[in-house]
Amino acid sequence: MALYAPLGSFAVDRGPAAYAPALCQAIGASLTGLLFNIEANATPSADGLSLSAQEQQARDRDQANAANAAQLEQRCSALSVPARTVTAIDHSQGLINYIADHARLHDVLITGSRRSGPLSDRIMAENLLFETGRPLLVVPEAHDGQFAARRIVAAWDNSRNAARALGDALALLPQIEDVVLLTVGDEKAIRSTLDQADLVAGIARRGIAASVERRFLNGRKIGEALQDTAIELDADLLVMGGCGHSRLRDFLLGGATISVLDNPRLPVLLSH
Repeated sequence: MALYAPLGSFAVDRGPAAYAPALCQAIGASLTGLLFNIEANATPSADGLSLSAQEQQARDRDQANAANAAQLEQRCSALSVPARTVTAIDHSQGLINYIADHARLHDVLITGSRRSGPLSDRIMAENLLFETGRPLLVVPEAHDGQFAARRIVAAWDNSRNAARALGDALALLPQIEDVVLLTVGDEKAIRSTLDQADLVAGIARRGIAASVERRFLNGRKIGEALQDTAIELDADLLVMGGCGHSRLRDFLLGGATISVLDNPRLPVLLSH
């Protein structure tokens, strides 16, 4: 597993930095922490700071980032999770490509949802979803960090992306006991030669309970409807494909994906 947790959003007792070690412990995986001081090469500000003061701020940020790496390693050690941290950035190919290169060597990339700053977790998540070829697990900043995956809700529209996301979740998380396939009734029509009984039977052959739920938007964004239902059904995880609509802004990223990334309220596994 890989964790992306930059200096500005790292907290070892909550959110993705707490969730990632717990997930690794549960499934017997190791963790690579990508902990970067992404402000290290920020351009000088107009607030009147001298060059020496700016250099001192950069050193302070580097020290804080190193302390974060030590905290993550200590937490992993306490959970008997093999771990390593990467704190140096190679800017030659760009930050996103550098993170993506690391993520491609791991089963999943775990990140947060903080929206502040030009390189916010939210912006990075949107880009990394399409660059890594690996599922992205977004954990809300305020999440208590406890991992569970007994029940998952999978957004289902019979698309390649939805199938990929569900398959990734089932392959990664042996703790899954119950899958709810969730369709939103007033969204796009679902084309399939299979009925609900076939869908349920296909998952049940894995020894996993399954059911199909249908909901309507009722004035909500689709991302809100998906998360509302997942929380209503007491799901530990929302699983969905990162899919596209034809709108200009959404030429790669679908409306459901955008609204979930904008405000994740439970851990969300996305695949593209």
